Amino acid sequence: MPDYPVTLTAIKSVLAKHKLAPLKSLGQNFLFDHNTLEKIVNAGSVSDDDLVLEIGPGLGALTWRLAEKARQVVAVEYDRGLFGILQDLFADKPNVALINADFLQVDLDHLFQPWNESAQRFKVVANLPYYITTPLIFKLVESGVRWETMVFLVQKEVADRICAKPGGKEYGTLSVMLNYYGYAEQIGTVSKNVFYPAPQVNSAIVRITPDWERFDPEVYACLQRVVQAAFGQRRKTLLNAFGVLIEDFGGKEALAGFLESSGIDPKRRGETLSVNEFLTVAEGLRSRKQRDMR
Repeated sequence: MPDYPVTLTAIKSVLAKHKLAPLKSLGQNFLFDHNTLEKIVNAGSVSDDDLVLEIGPGLGALTWRLAEKARQVVAVEYDRGLFGILQDLFADKPNVALINADFLQVDLDHLFQPWNESAQRFKVVANLPYYITTPLIFKLVESGVRWETMVFLVQKEVADRICAKPGGKEYGTLSVMLNYYGYAEQIGTVSKNVFYPAPQVNSAIVRITPDWERFDPEVYACLQRVVQAAFGQRRKTLLNAFGVLIEDFGGKEALAGFLESSGIDPKRRGETLSVNEFLTVAEGLRSRKQRDMR
């Protein structure tokens, strides 16, 4: 098996050998810190019962560690040059499946079909490309795959938004949707100096543990409408921000009455509502939609 690029010198050497350079347009920042790699894998509690999806494996530093512990690693890499390096690197690793594709265009049901019959736990562990972090996360959440755990290395500011509490400027759509989907927590911060090339900001490891007892796709869809309305016009009161929902609730007065009866002051702003309060509005919206369909 070829040497595995985990030091800064090795990364530069491999890239030079293949006449490649990190592409800023694809958010390529290669992690070379052993301790951080171990923290990411440990945060996912990766074991030999797991199928682990990795997005953007780059030069395979994280992939290598995942392959040592997981039953199966499915790594999706968009860059064809890096994909060629990965093919050589993992040629004799039968538990690593490499896919050269744009993850946002991947059909996950089709991707996992070879392993659907086996009793494996599905997890995501990835150092996400910064420029499309949010779309990637929402694709995973909305995929229908029953993930046991999702662990991401993301920009610190994105991690702060995911784990934000009501009342702050970081609190928004990402905070509410992911904390309805499951339990989100920051595991630790990562210095920008352990990447090549070094990004302009620090990163953080985030773990999301889905709450499958609570999660309901219909409620999620309604919650998305409610949250987008609230944060699309953050400076407005809820009653005004929820203007797009007025018809669903049967008029402005009916919407105001619903909020008041639910213990939510219509004059509040969206950023002050807890996830459970947003959920109350979303469930009210779903109930009215179901009633109208009868």
